Amino acid sequence: MRKLLKWVETSPAVDKAAGALAELVPAALRRQEVTNLLRKRALGRPVHPAVVVLPMSFYAASAALDLAPGGSTASRALIGAGLATAPAALATELAEYGTLGRAERRTAFVHLAANATATACYLTSFRLRGHGFGLVARVVSAVGLAALATGGALSAHQALIRSPEAVAASGGRPAEEPV
Repeated sequence: MRKLLKWVETSPAVDKAAGALAELVPAALRRQEVTNLLRKRALGRPVHPAVVVLPMSFYAASAALDLAPGGSTASRALIGAGLATAPAALATELAEYGTLGRAERRTAFVHLAANATATACYLTSFRLRGHGFGLVARVVSAVGLAALATGGALSAHQALIRSPEAVAASGGRPAEEPV
């Protein structure tokens, strides 16, 4: 895992893709008043981690229900709730994205890609469940959960990079190189 994180933080290929995404962030999300609102710090913390808990929790709960007999309908409802809350998590992430340094932006890009993969899997699973493909839908959800876990690991790593200790050690700036 450490090698993968180092590759993400130093890869020119990731840097190029991360820069391209920065250019694709909608102008509405780059407007100062929107960015300030989405990056607002409630109780001294960024909004994104609080907002992302919703889709993550719904998806994780759906996985638990997938293991229980007769939980398919409830699982689909939880996936639907996760899909409904995912855009808020994406908006807050994109609002933060433009403020990141190069190493942080690389990690955030792969984090976004993992979460986009998870969302695509859950959307596919939701639709499959609606057409009666329960077993295949559960497998697709499991792949989505794995992608979500990968995104979460990258997010935890990024939080470490941006931690007060890392910022203090770098002379007041978030770390640009791998920690």
